[in-house]
Amino acid sequence: MDTPKSLADRKKDIQFLMKYAVPEAQVKTAHALLDKYDTDIIALNLLHSFYINLPEGMDDSVTGIRLLTRRQGVFLLSVSTGNSMQYLYLANREAAHIIGTLAEGIIDRKLLDFLGYADNKEVLALTGKPEMLQEYEPHTLDPNLCPSCHVAVGEFHTLGCPVEICPWCNGQLTYCNCRFTRLDVDAMDKVAHIEKLRELLEEVGRIAFKKEDSPGYPTIGDE
Repeated sequence: MDTPKSLADRKKDIQFLMKYAVPEAQVKTAHALLDKYDTDIIALNLLHSFYINLPEGMDDSVTGIRLLTRRQGVFLLSVSTGNSMQYLYLANREAAHIIGTLAEGIIDRKLLDFLGYADNKEVLALTGKPEMLQEYEPHTLDPNLCPSCHVAVGEFHTLGCPVEICPWCNGQLTYCNCRFTRLDVDAMDKVAHIEKLRELLEEVGRIAFKKEDSPGYPTIGDE
């Protein structure tokens, strides 16, 4: 399925998938959890990934979502199911992907480094008692998170985020013309353009997210 254009579309897709995936005895609980997260794109992407690719290939449902950590707009989440299974997922505002079972933890070295874990033992120390993990709360307007790409204050935006500030003109990077001028192109329609822009931004110094960059953030002149 293509990525929906709205939260409502994503929820409809999940509801359709649930008709064929959720055991009858788990329907009420599964739909209650979907309703809880129906304004949160991170959770909706996770639920969509779960139901479109049932991990064990058998009917099941998500009964709980807990947060281990997040970095650069990427969330590491644990999932509990109606069949008493537990999994680890990575999710952002674009998509979600299963890592494996909670008991396996994270083996991939690059992923451990990205998330800030020394090794898989550190992950397993956290997942050993999943009931102690923080419950993932539906998204609200947290001033410490970018409202678009969900990075935290001090982190760099996901490239293409409309909130990112241009280091050349201090306008919004996705709306000013600096990216075209610096690349000497009329359109950015090739992967090579994106990679070159990333290099140029890193050379000049990307501007990390600050609270005051968020649209609608109160300024001195606001009452």
